[in-house]
Amino acid sequence: MRTPLDDLHAALRLGPLAGVELRRALGGISAATLSRMVASGGTGIVRRGGSRRIRYGLRRSLRGQAETLTLYRIDARGVGHLVGHLDLVAPEGSALALNTPFAWPLDPDSEMRDGWFDGLPYPLLDMRPQGFIGRNFALLNAPALGVPEDLARWSDDDVVHVLANVGHDLSGDLILGARAYDLHLATRHEWERKLIRSADVPAAYPDLAQRALGHGFAGSSAAGEFPKFAIQREIDGEPVSVIVKFSGADDSPAVRRWSDLLVSEHLALETLAAELGIESARSTIRRYAGRTFLEVVRFDRSGPHGRLALCSLGALNGALLGMPGASWPTVAEALHRHGWLPADDVSRIGQLWWFGRLIANTDMHDGNLSFRPGLSLAPAYDMLPMAYAPLRGGELPDFSFAPPQARPEDAVARKKAASAAIVFWQRCAMDDRISKTFREICAANAGRIEGFSN
Repeated sequence: MRTPLDDLHAALRLGPLAGVELRRALGGISAATLSRMVASGGTGIVRRGGSRRIRYGLRRSLRGQAETLTLYRIDARGVGHLVGHLDLVAPEGSALALNTPFAWPLDPDSEMRDGWFDGLPYPLLDMRPQGFIGRNFALLNAPALGVPEDLARWSDDDVVHVLANVGHDLSGDLILGARAYDLHLATRHEWERKLIRSADVPAAYPDLAQRALGHGFAGSSAAGEFPKFAIQREIDGEPVSVIVKFSGADDSPAVRRWSDLLVSEHLALETLAAELGIESARSTIRRYAGRTFLEVVRFDRSGPHGRLALCSLGALNGALLGMPGASWPTVAEALHRHGWLPADDVSRIGQLWWFGRLIANTDMHDGNLSFRPGLSLAPAYDMLPMAYAPLRGGELPDFSFAPPQARPEDAVARKKAASAAIVFWQRCAMDDRISKTFREICAANAGRIEGFSN
């Protein structure tokens, strides 16, 4: 026999509703009757918002469990904090109840201001395993977790299931779910045993590279397509979290080119800081066992246990603006118009964008730019001349660099970036860690920019 509670669940299966909408869907019942029905619905009904903005949703189960997931934050000292609680709702999406103010911008004209999200809360999207390390993670853990080995086939529910069970060491400062947090607590004591001492780096890095290539090592989740591993190592006597990209070990043209690009990335990050004053990730080049290693200090970690919040431009854009494919400066200007991003950072992003274009970086997607809460621009990373990367078959691209020109409104940013790009290409041309062939390309590119800029 159908009950009023069945009618309530049926109305909410199509999605969350405001009180007046729900009362209308239930035949025009009174507010008092609705309140009694919701109370009788127990934990199956989710409500968020205050006063006249209250909306109701139907809790959706995950793998047969209709549970509320606790959201935690690890601060820079390594101390855990309760952030809030997350419920999945029918037919899709989620509802977040916060214990503390939300650290990221919320669209005041959307329901996210009250905790309702069409998918996952957008700061969680960057926690999804991705890139080389993410694929290794999936290959190692997919059977036990009951998710596809192919990351591209993961649904939002697959992502939540993985995060809530094993997502204890991911990008940024958040942990979703009590089971993942318990795993974080259980592994805190392991850092000293796993810490790579400075004297052990020359032997450890080639071994870790080989294990990563053999899918035996995933490490902490980080995006990007370069082969890499993530570890903690000793630097100046202190534990520091690093991401280490590496080249192949033979002397083929493709491997030499990948090695050239790793050195180029290191030089690009140094040049951005020195010439444009743009904070960049700290990096070091190392050579062991025929491989080139680019060691990059993580800026979402602090000491042995501390973490720092990060959110990519892609997550912000998708949730707040909906401008897929737009350039970094275009999205930055839109964030500024909404009052979320200061003008100084818009200017820095413009210079960073032009610097990337002038060093032939063809991989400036919106996952390669990140922010700290506030918003403020996080250090630059993944900045290198990817137009020269080997093709899938291993052959080197037949690429001829032509410095891009600017519209009048972009002339100031381009001029500043061009000066820095010339320094970058000149440094690459003089660095004997780079192959002779690529040094000649770099010298020619410096001349091309000078010719166009004069």
